Amino acid sequence: MNSDYLLNFVIPQGPTGPQGLTGPTGATGPANGLNAYGGKYSNTPQTINLAIGTATQIPLANSMPNFNTTYTPANSITVTEAGTYEINYFSNVSVALGTTLTLAVRNNGTNIPATVISRILSVGVDSIYSGSVIVTLAAGAVIDMAISALLAVGVTLGSGVNATLSVKKIN
Repeated sequence: MNSDYLLNFVIPQGPTGPQGLTGPTGATGPANGLNAYGGKYSNTPQTINLAIGTATQIPLANSMPNFNTTYTPANSITVTEAGTYEINYFSNVSVALGTTLTLAVRNNGTNIPATVISRILSVGVDSIYSGSVIVTLAAGAVIDMAISALLAVGVTLGSGVNATLSVKKIN
């Protein structure tokens, strides 16, 4: 048989078969990517007078956009949905007296262990405390930041943005 004849031979396409069954619908994902988020910050220079060994809440007077969170009580973020959250925090402080200063993010007034940062600070030297942590929170959890010192001391939050706290529900 001639090889040119085989190369030019075309088999006609048959008719299209019936459409198959539709598969099951998958789970609905979040509408906007995050189911809850919020943040607070301070940009007011101020001095906080700490008593010995007493945790004092960092003032966070300004609010960021939020969804499924509230800003009550003051200087905090309350999550309205249980889940896994990413918490980001930052503060820039200096002290009037050399001492050990501890900053922590708190869940309902209790330090979140992975956020506790203690440093020995020198007088008048700015020190940045910052971090990010992923934690499981219950609905109604109140998140804030607090500082404490081994001595009674004035702590200054400097100019510009001097403290931030934000939460994002990731699951």
